[in-house]
Amino acid sequence: MTTPWSDADLGLLQDVYELQSISMMNSIYYEKRLAVLQFYSFWMEVLTAATASGSGLASVAQIQTEPGRSVWQALALIAAFVAIVRPIYAPGKKIEAYTRQKQGYHTNFFALKKLARSIRYEAVVTADHRRRYDTAYDRHVQLSSEDESPANKRVLIQARKSAGEALPPAQFWWPPAEA
Repeated sequence: MTTPWSDADLGLLQDVYELQSISMMNSIYYEKRLAVLQFYSFWMEVLTAATASGSGLASVAQIQTEPGRSVWQALALIAAFVAIVRPIYAPGKKIEAYTRQKQGYHTNFFALKKLARSIRYEAVVTADHRRRYDTAYDRHVQLSSEDESPANKRVLIQARKSAGEALPPAQFWWPPAEA
């Protein structure tokens, strides 16, 4: 005969699943934000490098012709703008911060997944389970304090949808109902 689950134990299991879903959503969010930021950073670097080594590329671009001169002047103007904006935009610092957030939420997700599995296998909530949940929750609070503000709403909606598809509520284990 199994012992009935208390409201507190069921509540903890619910909290584990909710935090696991939120951690996955935030990991996906930062993964998407990081991909876009890396794309922009890469092309900022390429543009700056291409115009900085101007004489070689300028001859290839045939600046002797009017269209070639116009194109080269436009590229040089854009590169100058990028050179001014890049230190202000600071993509390197943002890439570092987004990577740290993505990894932190990803790590928290797997810690909570492992905790949920442990609760399922043991079919009981123990003091160790409560301690592990508290650790994961504290980590979540720390990560949340370093989140991007304001969040990109479009990316957040996409991340929420992706996390919901990856973790549908029906997949979470619940103790059998008492007869």
